Amino acid sequence: MGKLTKTAVVVAIILALGGLATLPGHATVPGDIKSGLPMSQVISNGLAAGMPLDAIMSQALQSGADVCSMEKAAIALKLDLPQIFKTLSDVCAANQAANPNVAATCTPCSLMQCAADAGIDPVTAANAMMAAGGNLDQVRDCLAGLGYPDAATYAYSPPGPPSGLGPTFPGGGGGGPGGGPTPPPASPST
Repeated sequence: MGKLTKTAVVVAIILALGGLATLPGHATVPGDIKSGLPMSQVISNGLAAGMPLDAIMSQALQSGADVCSMEKAAIALKLDLPQIFKTLSDVCAANQAANPNVAATCTPCSLMQCAADAGIDPVTAANAMMAAGGNLDQVRDCLAGLGYPDAATYAYSPPGPPSGLGPTFPGGGGGGPGGGPTPPPASPST
């Protein structure tokens, strides 16, 4: 009985330590990828552990992850699309020397195609690519490659400031032109 109890304790410790390795605080991108976790879980674990997105994606790329799989997982997690594009572009550029095969999957057009495959509207992908520092002519070419009919006339307009900022009452906030009470109408003199 004593030997069985010791074995059970050892097995319980091993299982507990193995469970800790999958908790976000103990996340390692290469370890998560090696253990076969879905890419969305790999990214979630890394973010929960306080890792920046570029470090997560760089380690994932170095561990053999597919660029489009990383992008689709980040999109599924509802991360900011321009940030995803910028991060992947930067990470791919930094890792190109170590992995020259990654270049073809990191072009603006391949990133926009992957976003479209993940259900992102082509114009939304184009706007995100432009916000990430894309080139207008190249983004137009990418849109044409995605079958967007007005690709040649696509124009990017950066988003304006969020609504609700600034004065919410007429007259500009008082003190200046248009502020203060409106004088009563003058009565006609007879």
